[in-house]
Amino acid sequence: ICSEKGSELKKGHPERKLKGRCVLEGSDVRDENKDSAIFNELSSSPAGLEVSKAVDCYGSIKGHSIEQCDAEQAYVQAKLGGTPTWVRLPKELRPESWAKYKDPVCLLKLALYGHPDAGGYWEAHCNKHLESVGFQPIKEWRSSYWHPQLKLLLMVYVDDFKMSGPTGNLAKGWELIRKGIKTDTPKAVDKCLGCNHDVISTEVNGATVQGVQYNMKDFMVQCVDSYLALTNKSRKDLKPVSTPFLDEANVTDSPDNEQAGTLQPIASKVLMKILYGARAARFDLLRAVSALATKVTKWTRLCDRQLHRLVCYINSSLDHMLVGYVGDSPDKLEINLYADADFAGCQDTSKSTTGVFIAITGPNTFFPLNGVSKKQSCVSHSTPEAEIVAADVAVRTEGLPALDLWETILGRTVNINFMEDNQATIQIIKTGKSPTLRHLGRTHRVNISWLSETFSNVKNLVMQYCTSDKQCADVFTKAFTNQLKWKHATSMISVVKDTKELSGRFL
Repeated sequence: ICSEKGSELKKGHPERKLKGRCVLEGSDVRDENKDSAIFNELSSSPAGLEVSKAVDCYGSIKGHSIEQCDAEQAYVQAKLGGTPTWVRLPKELRPESWAKYKDPVCLLKLALYGHPDAGGYWEAHCNKHLESVGFQPIKEWRSSYWHPQLKLLLMVYVDDFKMSGPTGNLAKGWELIRKGIKTDTPKAVDKCLGCNHDVISTEVNGATVQGVQYNMKDFMVQCVDSYLALTNKSRKDLKPVSTPFLDEANVTDSPDNEQAGTLQPIASKVLMKILYGARAARFDLLRAVSALATKVTKWTRLCDRQLHRLVCYINSSLDHMLVGYVGDSPDKLEINLYADADFAGCQDTSKSTTGVFIAITGPNTFFPLNGVSKKQSCVSHSTPEAEIVAADVAVRTEGLPALDLWETILGRTVNINFMEDNQATIQIIKTGKSPTLRHLGRTHRVNISWLSETFSNVKNLVMQYCTSDKQCADVFTKAFTNQLKWKHATSMISVVKDTKELSGRFL
């Protein structure tokens, strides 16, 4: 297989290059009876985007650095186990001595790309070596490791290694890794998982901080170009807009909401590409793209307009970046977890949308880790009901797992400040009772008693009331059409055009 790596970059860029790779042709694999072969399908679980940002956050502490490298031909560094697999080599790769054989085959000994079990064996090989040299797997965070002696945090995403910690210890850590895994030469972080990482040092509210600026301009340009190519439009058709939303209240009764849209065949292709960029570094796009993604099977002309508006906004905000920074010592760092929900915000189904945001914070620290925008499974009957559902998602999927990660990294008990802007919701969670919400267990599968017990039993999970204008998760729940309110909402999650705007964000 031959592909172009970094195709979104400008021609002539050193990181834009053709790469070739030999793979197993998995479309024609048979057993001894000529039937389609069935393998063990060993699962592999590469580290996620949130761990990647945790590595960056830890590497932004004073005296720390972030470095990365790639494993060379990663999968074939591992031996293939399980059911023996025999392969036919292409004629151009066969030794001359094989010419006398009619149909020569050979035993596949290494975990070749394309084999269903290759990823699992590579992960097992990698994990075994890392543990042998002192890297300990972090509980519930697959492919993430902590070296307790060197104080190094390591993330492995298939063949990408990213590590941070005390600057003087990084070389020792790489030396240990490279004893059993072939990699290229480690270097300062610059691009990881398709996103440019710009290490910055700046001043925020009078304090000197260092951090990472996530620059996805090249990728977003590619998203826009893909939309234009698929729709036969030009950049002249993309007008400057200040938010990614149409005024939903004024388009509900539009005739466009009843007629089939023309962009349905290409909608998934465009949206899924944008979604990766949104999850990686453009959290301000999450609500718009996830809302449209729920409509791909019932696409209307209104959806055409909403998708066009979203692409117009992307084209108007190519210079916007997610920024995380640290200006405090590790003993002052905490986790802020925000949960919010609109009430019956979907004009079509009256379902609410859950918004979740998690960040590492301190007096002079704000490092975003993840954002979630998710339509709720059924209709809520009140704002507290929708907020309870959002709180459950936040605590279960983001808050409690984050404790395992950050208590390992910081070596101490870490507080989670759960930020809620609805007083009724806070009271329900504290008491664990609500006569009007006894149906939640059957409709939303949310147990209020569990939520209440969790806040009572996990002493470092602290409920705090915050006003709506300081609710960072608000940006993931509703369609903003007011430019000033939208700018305030995006600045609160640290998506800005210039690092100078950080001084005006909410702390």
